[in-house]
Amino acid sequence: MLTVGLTGDVGAGKSTLCRVFAAMGAKILDADTVARDMWRCGDVQRQAEARWGAGFFKGEWKNVLSKIADKIFSSEEEYKFASSLLHSATMNELKTLAESSASDLTIVEIPLLYECGVPGWIDGVIYAAAPLEKRVERNASRNWNKSEILRREAKLMPREEKIRRADWFLENTGTADEWEAKARELCGILLIKSKA
Repeated sequence: MLTVGLTGDVGAGKSTLCRVFAAMGAKILDADTVARDMWRCGDVQRQAEARWGAGFFKGEWKNVLSKIADKIFSSEEEYKFASSLLHSATMNELKTLAESSASDLTIVEIPLLYECGVPGWIDGVIYAAAPLEKRVERNASRNWNKSEILRREAKLMPREEKIRRADWFLENTGTADEWEAKARELCGILLIKSKA
């Protein structure tokens, strides 16, 4: 069995990679989904409300998630606070899910993989990259402009360092069909490796 971490630039096309990998038989785990679920835990909410104010989690859940994002990216202190609340628990849950996977190939999408520290149970890392203009275009549906993307990325390890550390590097510079073809090619390689 092979467990591979997937990370990369904001809006580089990681979701497309996951869709193609899943269609080819890989098990896909998403750290963002696991982390979002952690915000529903009573203990996490109590600690967050002690810092952010009583009633912080009241209201429609998508609005709560938006408030959480605003808090996390507002300062280095808030980012560290949220990280201390979620990262360890999220990584432990992902490890449990990966170890219980029946698939030969498990892809774990972790946007903050290098920032969290690559755990020993990850066998290798894919970094998905794309030019900034393409990422701005892809994130328009989230209402993220160039400034917002750069603001979020400013809190992260420099992308050049993450690219250097990755085992596999894919750059999304062409059409959607070309990106999917790159995904199929890499997934084929990984499936062979998972059976070796």
